[in-house]
Amino acid sequence: MMATCMSIPTEIEIKLRVDDFTELRTALVSAGATARETDRELNMFFDRPDKSLRAEGAGLRLRWIWRNAALEPLALLTWKGRAVPSVMHHRPSLDINVAPPEQMVALLEMLGFQRTLAFEKRRESWRLDTCRIELDHLPELGNFVEIEAPTEAAVLAMQQRLNLLGRPIEPQPYIAMVERHLRAHPADDNTLRFQQGR
Repeated sequence: MMATCMSIPTEIEIKLRVDDFTELRTALVSAGATARETDRELNMFFDRPDKSLRAEGAGLRLRWIWRNAALEPLALLTWKGRAVPSVMHHRPSLDINVAPPEQMVALLEMLGFQRTLAFEKRRESWRLDTCRIELDHLPELGNFVEIEAPTEAAVLAMQQRLNLLGRPIEPQPYIAMVERHLRAHPADDNTLRFQQGR
């Protein structure tokens, strides 16, 4: 008999601001971390016309991913639920691989969702023990490190192991940071992009 419900995974991570990634890459290599993908992303966010997803504390994102300089993108559709109050990010999260990305945009629009904003990002992924360590660079906003693990204790242990204790914690998700930036610096089609050649 097919199950009628499922357990939704919970994302546990911390986001830290850094000046650059040089020392962190050295620490990752010294600790025996494995370098994974290097991605260029376009993250597109959608909501209902009444903004009810946002009102619920939820989010719907379609991420286009050009992996390791690939010419054709992969695409990942992500739903995130309401966050649990914490210095770390705790929220239910579901990821679904979809293709082709442009047809997923059309489907979301046919279902009544509207694109709200978008931003580009460069991401360098590493793996160490049970943790994923993401080195993210966003246009205009700078460099961030995300550490994701099964528990808060594992996140904190990895933060210490990589000499990241004391680094400024960024409590806001990227969408909130981008939205604030776009209000102050309006952009074409409400998208934060890298300048050409950067």
